[in-house]
Amino acid sequence: MNKHYRAEIYDFDKQVERADLTLADATLLIRDRQAAAVLVDLVEPRDLDTWWNDDAFPPITQHQSFAGAGKSGLAIGPTQRLVNEQLIPGLIDYFSYAGRANAALRRTEFVRLCARELGAGAVQVGAWGELPLVSKREYQPVENGLYSVPPHCDAIHFGREPHNWPIKEGYDEGYDQISIFLSVKDAENSAGLVMWDYRPATRVELDELMSEFTRTRRIERLEQVRSVTIKGRPGQLNILNTRVMHAVEQCRTVRRTLGSFLVWHDGQWRMFH
Repeated sequence: MNKHYRAEIYDFDKQVERADLTLADATLLIRDRQAAAVLVDLVEPRDLDTWWNDDAFPPITQHQSFAGAGKSGLAIGPTQRLVNEQLIPGLIDYFSYAGRANAALRRTEFVRLCARELGAGAVQVGAWGELPLVSKREYQPVENGLYSVPPHCDAIHFGREPHNWPIKEGYDEGYDQISIFLSVKDAENSAGLVMWDYRPATRVELDELMSEFTRTRRIERLEQVRSVTIKGRPGQLNILNTRVMHAVEQCRTVRRTLGSFLVWHDGQWRMFH
């Protein structure tokens, strides 16, 4: 029987409900759009170093897309942005990294948790290919920035070259992609994650919205929809809908998390990063 955890359930009307939930129940609330986010009391703060300092994770390097973020290993977002002669070498690198790293990553506390309590498996492409399972993240202050990571959304099929991108629209069976991550270290200003109830329909629309923010430091459409800010504390598992537009508030000091994306495919959760 899966364990129940104390949880906080958030919606876009900024209502907060508290309940005891299994992780399976919590992820289904997000999948089925019955909540925007769920924060679960998971790990005692004194035990967080065990999760963070696992040798399975490669060193953290600069995120190619966001100046205020670093990540361990390779991530799907920068790979999705590649086009023309950069795409195929980038995909080879991405899948090769997963092929080398996933055996060790499967032994991390985080992946074992997702497999045990969610039945989560890897995103598979072809007979042998897998996407990387999990990554660590570090968020830094951005000089003159409104956010450490600006507004964007995550969708597994949003490659800029959809005809060459290996994950096609419909892989998620019509359910929103979600994010599941453990808060490891908080910024001194308790920077949170802002979510807007808006889902770009295509990669082209997402790029237009992100370009608008780069030019004007605002996105007009997001000012007209509901929003909620989630501030997970160290030791809490953050489960939230990242198919909607979201951003990481400006961090005054380093903020650390580790986690994955989840998509529902073929009757089970598939995890990747």
